[in-house]
Amino acid sequence: MELYPAVMSSALLIANPAASQFTGGLHRSAMRALAKHHDVRAEWPRSSAESERIAAEAVADGTELVVAMGGDGVVHHVAQGLVNTSAVLGIVPVGTTNVLARILGAPSKPKKAVRILSKGFEAKRVPTLEVVGRSYQAEFHRSVLFSMGVGADAAVVHAAEQDPLRKRSFGSVHYARTAISTIRKDLRKRPPTVTVTANGREVNGIGLLAQFHDVYSYLGRRPLIVGNPDPIAVLVIEELKLRRVPAILKASRRGGNLGSVEGLTLWRDVESFEVASPSPVEVQADGELLAAVTELDVTFQPESLTVAVSIAG
Repeated sequence: MELYPAVMSSALLIANPAASQFTGGLHRSAMRALAKHHDVRAEWPRSSAESERIAAEAVADGTELVVAMGGDGVVHHVAQGLVNTSAVLGIVPVGTTNVLARILGAPSKPKKAVRILSKGFEAKRVPTLEVVGRSYQAEFHRSVLFSMGVGADAAVVHAAEQDPLRKRSFGSVHYARTAISTIRKDLRKRPPTVTVTANGREVNGIGLLAQFHDVYSYLGRRPLIVGNPDPIAVLVIEELKLRRVPAILKASRRGGNLGSVEGLTLWRDVESFEVASPSPVEVQADGELLAAVTELDVTFQPESLTVAVSIAG
């Protein structure tokens, strides 16, 4: 990990006041603490697109530390402007699950996170996934911080987003219940129209999940595979029957060998993969719905984002 000094010339705090644990008092205390060692200013974006624009403009202007105060959504959007730059991403986790902070070993408590960011800190370079999606004439580029899914996985995220109150209150439990409901009502009936290609292999299914850290958020701390994905593990969902849910949970508890479950194909050691579908299929990244695409290119980007994780020394 790399050491950063207590005093940095410029810092920006981007906050989402709608986050489940956000309070005005916490924001004010964060600003006071950061101001002791940094030339800091605050921004209050009104949309995810504005969060991305503000972060990118700040980095272009030379801001060294950009702090995302919110849940994984605001962290995802702020980080879009920091990937492949020298700027450091700071996280003050005030969301429901705060997955990225937990995966990277950064503080899961907002007050501790502020203490780290207001002093000299250690930061680590972490990987991301570069995603390029296309549908007819439209194209988008996105960096993924900890998880992504296509088709079936994105459908679960879409369904979970329809009840934001339960999402805020129950977190992963809400997603698990939504997954079972979505399988029963929709996914078990879907035809395999999504084609996934990697390393000369090809398989058709109804969607996929990709893992590039040693844990995967959708199943809590249960991984798709044991150990480091090195660099990406891709789980292709060929079909998804409700009767196979117990087998999926059992396989994940026994060490992440989900490829042993009928209807699932697991590829290891993937550096890049492609997805194609005759009709647009939904994509999610870090729990954020992106767009419906007919083509998708995904590439592993090592050490492409710098994240503050602990107090120096």
